[in-house]
Amino acid sequence: MLPSQSGEAPPREVAVRIEGVTRSFGPVKALDDVSFDITAGEITALLGENGAGKSTLLKILAGLQPPSGGSITVFGEQISSYDPNTVLTKHSVAIVPQELSLLPDRTVAENILVGVEPGSRLFPAKRRMQERASDLLGELGLDIDPSAGLRGLDLAIQQLVVVARAVARGCRVLILDEPTAMLTPAESDRLFDLMGRLKQAGTTMVYVSHRMPEVFALCDRVEVLRDGRHVGSWRRDEVTPERAVAAMVGRELGHFAGREHAATAADVAPALVVDGLSGPRHDNVSFDVRPGEIVGVAGLPDSGRVELLANIFGAVPGRRGTVSILGEAYDARTPAKSVRRRLGFLPGERRAQGLLTTMSVAENIGALVTGRFSRAGLLRRRHLDAYAGTLAKRMHVKTAATSQPITSLSGGNQQKALLARLLAIDPKVLMLDEPTRGVDVGAKVEIYEEMFQLADRGIAIVCSSSDLPELLTATDRIIVMSQGRVAGILETAQATEESIMALATGAGSEAA
Repeated sequence: MLPSQSGEAPPREVAVRIEGVTRSFGPVKALDDVSFDITAGEITALLGENGAGKSTLLKILAGLQPPSGGSITVFGEQISSYDPNTVLTKHSVAIVPQELSLLPDRTVAENILVGVEPGSRLFPAKRRMQERASDLLGELGLDIDPSAGLRGLDLAIQQLVVVARAVARGCRVLILDEPTAMLTPAESDRLFDLMGRLKQAGTTMVYVSHRMPEVFALCDRVEVLRDGRHVGSWRRDEVTPERAVAAMVGRELGHFAGREHAATAADVAPALVVDGLSGPRHDNVSFDVRPGEIVGVAGLPDSGRVELLANIFGAVPGRRGTVSILGEAYDARTPAKSVRRRLGFLPGERRAQGLLTTMSVAENIGALVTGRFSRAGLLRRRHLDAYAGTLAKRMHVKTAATSQPITSLSGGNQQKALLARLLAIDPKVLMLDEPTRGVDVGAKVEIYEEMFQLADRGIAIVCSSSDLPELLTATDRIIVMSQGRVAGILETAQATEESIMALATGAGSEAA
């Protein structure tokens, strides 16, 4: 249950002391002599680019892997056994990971109280379980039915269930790893409200996010890792977002002005024309994209924007409507035909829909063009590695060798490898769904700059994103979808987050 609250501020003791922590994987040091303190009762941001060592440190803190050297002390007691159950039960440290670990066929109550069920493990007291879970959810301010089946709940609710489970186990230190990466703004606000309640009750939190506005709105301290080393430590009022980013990437990024909204000539024939397209969760959608133009697609999770891109690419069947590419009608669409027409698609679910997880970096980058490197049915790996290496360098993919497994790369570098895969088809039209999801600020700028360069070369780009600042930074026009239809099309130069959300929620009038 939540710790009891009093009117007095809790003493500023050290909750977690990290001293000289090192973690090596063969010759590679993921962490190198990392030391800093996490103050009790505060929210500490842990920042760094993909590959900086954040995930490794979080896994060590949560007991998922041991350090190669150094020590971690929690409320004065050193961790001696690194396994999640011991770290949680003995040291009260829990993690809410990016990929939630839950029991989908059980109820909310069973998920919250797993391992601490009233009664026995074999014969839990179901009624008492429901009552205890209901009390805890009420104490946390969460309006969730404890008897509901978990499988039918959306991701945001499942994430709150994981937090409630940690509290039920007596968690005093809670680690949140990119908790808002898959959430809408409204869902994120609900999580932030819960974090505020936990902080008020004395819970210490470690917060990992690439979203600087969240970090500087929520957190009391900022700790920065770069290349496996601890390079910065500030109280929030001692550092600016720009200074934190400079520490993360090792250089000043300067002011990133975003897309220069150069007008595309009205008499230029569109590269992509969508007319009256209907399919799963979208109906009668029409728009066009000219060569060199970046058109954003905004909308709530149920707006149909993701299904729209998949329909255009041929990954899901459409019901009616037409698609034309470079002036030619494109019917009976399939992914293979789209690639041959030089239409590329980056799916939003990187691991589930994009990565070939059993293959190398080179094989992932060259997946759409392996025929170029085959002779008599045999793949000429040396040629593929060389070609993939060129594209990897262009996209700034950090990898020791393109022959290493794609899963050995950080999430941001995996994303850049998938973008490199699309460059291999010499695209005329690109459709990108959540192109910078889970990507650090330095990699985000690199992806934007590549998008701008591709547009400057005459490639038409459709960018679907739940990140409104991203759309306002990277596009020329923004199509706003609501309940499967186009609610309006805005010129980015005149658009605001408020005007986009007004259309997306049905509160605004249609714009042309």
